[in-house]
Amino acid sequence: MNRRLLIAAIIFSLFFSCRTISETTSYEYNNMSISIVSDSLSDEKYEEILAPYRIQIQEKMNEVIGYSTEGLVSYRPESPLSNLLSDMILDFGVQYCNTYSIDASPEISLFNHGGIRASLPEGDVKVLNAYQIMPFENEIVLLQLTGEQVMSLANYITTRGGEGVSGISFGMLDGKASNIKIQGSIIDLNRKYWLVTSDYIANGGDGMRVLTWADQRIDTGYLIRDVLIATFRDMHEQNKPIHSVNDGRIYYVE
Repeated sequence: MNRRLLIAAIIFSLFFSCRTISETTSYEYNNMSISIVSDSLSDEKYEEILAPYRIQIQEKMNEVIGYSTEGLVSYRPESPLSNLLSDMILDFGVQYCNTYSIDASPEISLFNHGGIRASLPEGDVKVLNAYQIMPFENEIVLLQLTGEQVMSLANYITTRGGEGVSGISFGMLDGKASNIKIQGSIIDLNRKYWLVTSDYIANGGDGMRVLTWADQRIDTGYLIRDVLIATFRDMHEQNKPIHSVNDGRIYYVE
């Protein structure tokens, strides 16, 4: 960090934290230019303090937690990467309810395409890759929706050209979802279903207002990114490679 900027920041904070009521009688100013050269000057003491932490972070980020048989990317209406991530959070939702004896049975999940910020490389998968894919501090939540609300959700996803989903399949025709199935069975509009998703989506993010009307909501407190890292690591310990394909869970009706 530029030493002059650091000193200026400290003076600025001290001025406003210790100020007294006064009246300005005059003022003066000086122009100070900031260039690539001047702003890139390093503070040796500052760098010395950060060095050990930087090394620790690099070691953590470079930890290999999995192996992918091929590069996975995300696209609409479905993709190998969005399918993989959606399957992972659905599995977590089921395990969470079983572990904590929660009276809920997650059957579907939603992982918004916009929340996937990077692809998964072929070969070694590192902690860094999980952070790149999911850089946000989003938590996993469970929502109880009516069959009507699930249908509305499928219709909205259709208008967006698809999203990452698991446990649900449907076709897209003329801006509406058709042949909606939950766990292989035609949707029952009189039933209630548990959905696993992120708190961002559950709060209505990406226009998902229908999710804010959920009958019940359970906040797990688990970060999606941490769940991905734990899942990748568990698969790696069992010598299971990361693999995913498109399987027709969202498709265009011709």
